[in-house]
Amino acid sequence: MNRFVCTGAVVVVLVCGVVAGRDAGAAGEEAWLNKYPMSFFTKTRTAKTVGKDRLGLSLKWQSVECDEVFTEGCYSGIPDTARNDVFKTVLTAKYGWAENQHLVFGIPYMWVDFESATKTVNSDGLGNLFAFNKWNFLRETRAIPAMSFDVWYYFDNGDGTKKLGSNDDSVKATVAVSKAWGRVNAHLNPGYRWNLHDGCDIGEINAGAFARIHPKLMLGMEYNYTDKEKKGHCHDLVPGLLWKPARRASVKLGAVMNLDSSMAYRDELGAVGKFFWKF
Repeated sequence: MNRFVCTGAVVVVLVCGVVAGRDAGAAGEEAWLNKYPMSFFTKTRTAKTVGKDRLGLSLKWQSVECDEVFTEGCYSGIPDTARNDVFKTVLTAKYGWAENQHLVFGIPYMWVDFESATKTVNSDGLGNLFAFNKWNFLRETRAIPAMSFDVWYYFDNGDGTKKLGSNDDSVKATVAVSKAWGRVNAHLNPGYRWNLHDGCDIGEINAGAFARIHPKLMLGMEYNYTDKEKKGHCHDLVPGLLWKPARRASVKLGAVMNLDSSMAYRDELGAVGKFFWKF
């Protein structure tokens, strides 16, 4: 597998959304313009904002238990005497200070269990705190997609020696494009993260589609591509579902499947979950 996986996966996700959406429209189903979540399971986000004077809180958890290590151009099973396991939670608050803009502040907390031939790390603590402003500058209509732009700042409070994020601060810019057809919606958001000191820059392409199969249930498919300077790239596919137990609350569950990677370690199959509540 190679980088063509990136283009292929994005095309598949978006084309499936377009085709299914056209079929739904042809069947006369109601168009759900702007009626989709603000984010997917791991990285992909939509152009939607939380709403003026509204507060949204989300708690995400993700389990990564790496079972392969990259050596001599390919992956092999991690030795019995080594491990690289991470459990990460992120508490995020969104506040709509304007009709089409919101501010976000995120607090990641991590548990790390790492062992190699030369190093052992057993730690827990804060990762890099982050904040960003999201501006939905183009509203969605039946003819045009919604578009938003945001600028992120990652603080330098991480501890690289304990594998709890980075000791450097960084800035990221992303764009989100969203379009709904009937009960199906598709989303695309490329982004780039610049490290302000000696760390690596990171390029991203994230995409996804949701299909509403019940007033309280949506099926989703997410694709994420990450290219980390000097450290490799990875392609992840995340199928999952979203359940709305209440009008302002949602629960998301997904399986993180690694399609291709050249990072030092990889987890072929992981799990992610997210709980969201809007006030």
